[in-house]
Amino acid sequence: MGDLEENINKKNSILLSRNTPVALVVGAAGFLGSHLVDALLNKNIQVVGVDDLTNGQQKNLQTAVQDKNFHLLIESADNLDLDLVRLDYIFIASGKQGGLDKVLNFFKKYRSRCLFISSIDLYEKQDDEKLAWLESFEKKLAKFASEHNLNARILRLGPVYGPRMDFKDKEPLVKLIQQALTDDLNSDVSLEFSSRALYCKDAIDLAIRTIFAGATSQKIFDGVLKAPVKVSEVKQVLMDPVWYENKGFSPTELPPWPTPNLEKSIKSLNWQPKSNLVSALRETLSYFKDNEIEIPKNEKEDVKPESPKADDGWKEDKKEQLEALKLKKTIPDIPKIKTKKGSDKIKFFPSLSKIYLLVAVGLVTYALVWPLFVLGWGVITFRYEMGESFKNLEKGEFESSLANINKAGVGVEAVKSVLDSLEPVRKTGVLNKQFELKDDLLNLSFLSVNSARSAILGTGSLLQGLKAVTGELTASPSGYFNSAQVELASAGKDLAKAQTLLQNNKFDGNITKTFTKLTQMSQLVERARALSVLLPALVAADGSAPKNYLILLQNNMELRPTGGFIGSFAKVSFEGGKLKKLDVNDSYAIDGQLGIHVEPPKEIKEDLGQKDWFMRDSNWEPDFPTSARQAEWFYTKETGERVDGVIALDISAMEKLIDSIGALNLSDYKEKITGENLFERAITHAEMGFFPGSSAKKSFLTALANEVFNKIFFLPQNNWPGIISALGRSLDEKHVGVYLNDPKMFSYIASQNWTHALPRQSSSSGDFLSLVEANLGANKVNYYLDRSYNLETVVGKEGEIKHRMRISYINRSPSDTFPAGTYKNRMRIYLPIGAKMTRALWGEADITKKMTGFSDYGRAGYSLLMELAPREQKTLVLDYTVPVKVEFKEDIATYRLDIIKQMGLLTDPFVWTISYPISYQLVSDAVKKIGPQQYSISTDLSRDRSFEVKFKK
Repeated sequence: MGDLEENINKKNSILLSRNTPVALVVGAAGFLGSHLVDALLNKNIQVVGVDDLTNGQQKNLQTAVQDKNFHLLIESADNLDLDLVRLDYIFIASGKQGGLDKVLNFFKKYRSRCLFISSIDLYEKQDDEKLAWLESFEKKLAKFASEHNLNARILRLGPVYGPRMDFKDKEPLVKLIQQALTDDLNSDVSLEFSSRALYCKDAIDLAIRTIFAGATSQKIFDGVLKAPVKVSEVKQVLMDPVWYENKGFSPTELPPWPTPNLEKSIKSLNWQPKSNLVSALRETLSYFKDNEIEIPKNEKEDVKPESPKADDGWKEDKKEQLEALKLKKTIPDIPKIKTKKGSDKIKFFPSLSKIYLLVAVGLVTYALVWPLFVLGWGVITFRYEMGESFKNLEKGEFESSLANINKAGVGVEAVKSVLDSLEPVRKTGVLNKQFELKDDLLNLSFLSVNSARSAILGTGSLLQGLKAVTGELTASPSGYFNSAQVELASAGKDLAKAQTLLQNNKFDGNITKTFTKLTQMSQLVERARALSVLLPALVAADGSAPKNYLILLQNNMELRPTGGFIGSFAKVSFEGGKLKKLDVNDSYAIDGQLGIHVEPPKEIKEDLGQKDWFMRDSNWEPDFPTSARQAEWFYTKETGERVDGVIALDISAMEKLIDSIGALNLSDYKEKITGENLFERAITHAEMGFFPGSSAKKSFLTALANEVFNKIFFLPQNNWPGIISALGRSLDEKHVGVYLNDPKMFSYIASQNWTHALPRQSSSSGDFLSLVEANLGANKVNYYLDRSYNLETVVGKEGEIKHRMRISYINRSPSDTFPAGTYKNRMRIYLPIGAKMTRALWGEADITKKMTGFSDYGRAGYSLLMELAPREQKTLVLDYTVPVKVEFKEDIATYRLDIIKQMGLLTDPFVWTISYPISYQLVSDAVKKIGPQQYSISTDLSRDRSFEVKFKK
């Protein structure tokens, strides 16, 4: 009990994080309350438990007290004196009558979500003191929530069984478990025909869903089995649960017996009892037996005994009838044969012995073959259903995906039941490694199923929240976002454990292949979780002031340092979690309103010939946050309006979005735009409508953006999983960038690598290269341009590093006519501080002396201007040294090279070759040998790349 006492907290000693949800559980040490505590902690929720131990027991919280996020107060709920930094959820699971006024005050003060766990017996209106109190408090809670506009709901639970149960319920299944634990199953007691008791895991799952799901406020939910189970079958299972589990026993399907709100609960919460009856009973028995918990004796009913003689006679009669019935079922009808007197016995018994032998052989064969069949079926089911679940999740078919996961869980349970039957072998100490591998595989499978289930529920809640933001649903998005955060956090936790198991075990290749989807699932969960955290504040669903954002629409066919020429923009506004306004316009429309002269950067002035600087050219810096702030400054100066952040996306991002939402019809241009023809049609309309002073080259993309945003935000039944996936890929590949003014929110998106800031130099040990191009030819020649990179790195005897970068360009422009033409490229090269450019060639020309050195963002830099005519091919060669050395420590040296992709670039091939002295030996796996002391890596620059190689002497 020492651990328990150390974790009992008083008011002033409770330390809670402001950034993590907090739940208050009243009745935390009780049967249901303690399971609620465990489930909430598993979802990374901080829990404050309250219990005066009148009905609860401290031993029920032995697992919870080991968690730093759990705090226990041993006192009556009506004596609570808490001052919490936040309180998101209140669970009232106390079996004690009265004493909840203080809890209601907390409910009002923190405006939390509240769940009261009541009884299903209220529908039967039984004359019972406890039921009367439950009904009274239900009315009190409903009235209190209505008067103060609070978020409350009620869950009427039926009987619940499982580990930690207190056996106070007189329900037949509970009584049977009690009898099994006291070796009293064979006693004659009166039993009802069926039971609707829930296993505790299913009951807790339902309780959590009722409070986390959206649109559950002011409603009553029911929790019982829809289809009852036969009590007689439960009794048989309790006699030998392991045997029935190995056999794959399924209870007889009885007619459904719904309660008033059961169907609604199942459909609106997407809830179904998942626990296998046999496994649940076995786990319950094991808990009490393994922990040697004393079980109260069952009170036997007063049954009048029959006359012993009459009873004996009845038993004898029944025995004869049963024997005759067994014989009739076992032995087929045999035609009567006339034999000599007394010969019947001689001929009959040999036949019977053969039948017994056949039965025995059949049973042995069944005992050997059936487990193998169940094992194989379970593995195949798990693999297939996990794959199908992920496919359905990507398509947004959440119900189908969840059904697949539930089937996968059944497969894992089947495998577990077979493997558990081998426990007697394990106890002999034989095959220990194999049994440990079995444990890890089962754990990995359960983690996979649980994480996938949480990911599906979390992603579904997130998408419901997005529908609420856009107006497709009328409810507030806050509840959906909260539910998404909890489920996705749980999924992330389980996925991390699963991936750790995969990394720490040398599983067979086929086994590893089975779990390859975990990486994709992890990426999806990470992305969705980030959105669930950001969106409440981003759309002002957290009670904050209305939010406005500037969206820059960049044309990467006219490449600029952070994406492309800003020909169009949009302003989007949110209030109270709802989209209020969306306007799309041309940049030229507001650039003309700038009433002051702004001196442009030297390169824009000299290379582009612009005397003034406007928002359309504001993204000159390769560091997106810097360019975003500059664009925001211009927007405010030109319109007088302030915004809370800047989002940039280019044509490549639009292409991915159109692939997700479907083709667009631009009526003004009589065009049907798809992801496949977007670039081509954009070039065509720019070419056809271009002349000095024309707006055609920008209005086409403005009209396109307007249609994209209208379809995403204002039309129902969107493919939100596809939209999120498209935005995720665009963020990864630097076709979308995000900047937010709020420091905390900016810090969060920076941790997700969504800001595309140019990395500052943190140490002198790492190598670095960033190449930044700017098309200053006033054309769309990047559409016609091919580019490839080849970097050769040489490590010297003393560990010094030299590089030669070759960038091959092909300008496939047919002529100098717009939108094609000459590629006028102002390039900037960013290197580690102290790096030196020793030579630069553009084709055959030496341009070393034409390069200009500079220092910015904590980096050394070089700038040069290159021109590539239509149908011309040239290579830029850059020779340079860096102040980075390969240094050995304990005969091991590590060299790291970071290549930063420019926003707006497409997928350009990249080959890196590294040469090193003969005294070095390369020990990295990710490289390909191409010669003595020479290795190579071939990839592309679709995103930032980091290479790390290890040498030993």
